[in-house]
Amino acid sequence: MIQNETPSGSVPNSKLIVAAVTTALFYSTFSGQIIGSAIQSTGLPLFGYAGAILAALSDGILLIMLVSLAAHIYPLQIWKLTGLSADFTKPLIGAVAILVPAALITFFLVPISRDFTLDDLLWKGIGGPIVEEIVYRGLAIGILMRLVGWPFWAASLLPALLFGAAHMWGSPDIIEVVGVVAITGIGGLLFGWLFVRWNFNLWPPIFLHIGLNVIWLVFDLGDNAMGGYYGNTMRLIIVGLAIGLTLRFGPRRTNPA
Repeated sequence: MIQNETPSGSVPNSKLIVAAVTTALFYSTFSGQIIGSAIQSTGLPLFGYAGAILAALSDGILLIMLVSLAAHIYPLQIWKLTGLSADFTKPLIGAVAILVPAALITFFLVPISRDFTLDDLLWKGIGGPIVEEIVYRGLAIGILMRLVGWPFWAASLLPALLFGAAHMWGSPDIIEVVGVVAITGIGGLLFGWLFVRWNFNLWPPIFLHIGLNVIWLVFDLGDNAMGGYYGNTMRLIIVGLAIGLTLRFGPRRTNPA
């Protein structure tokens, strides 16, 4: 049975569970390259993001299965830790209140990008963020805090670091790679904080993640997470508003784990 309030180290097989989470998240940093290469070798005319989708699904499945084996609990019990069953109404209202004005302001100040496609929008803008939040926040942080009993700072740091590392394949420029990893890692900490601060509700980080990615895709704000002056300014404003609204309207956590 899953324990929601347990001190660190008190859960049977906690070290095995941590090792399982770490292994799965480490695999996620290069799963796209492995599966992408395997798909290319088949020569089949597949959807452009087929490799990324299969890799993301394999990340979640591997994490659930390894933890299930380590903790001796059913996969469905682990899935319940994701916070997807929580109410999404208030997070959705908050996201709309922040992101719609941000998109409208960006529309008048920045040209629309000519590079993105519908496939980009569906996967990079919507599907990818949802899967990333499930794996790195809902599952990873949910398991480490609610099953193992880790404090937030420890449970969020490991997924955030590996979340950043998973984005290091976007550029051959080492300085740019370091910048992208740092920004996405910090973003991972923010998404993790939102998840926990909303009583393990995954919808706030999902909506914010989708909004940021869609705005970044639709408007010419940069080729990667580094972005430019306007893109980073807008991102800081959106993040600040998300934190402020969470502190003002978000629920107080009802348990310590």
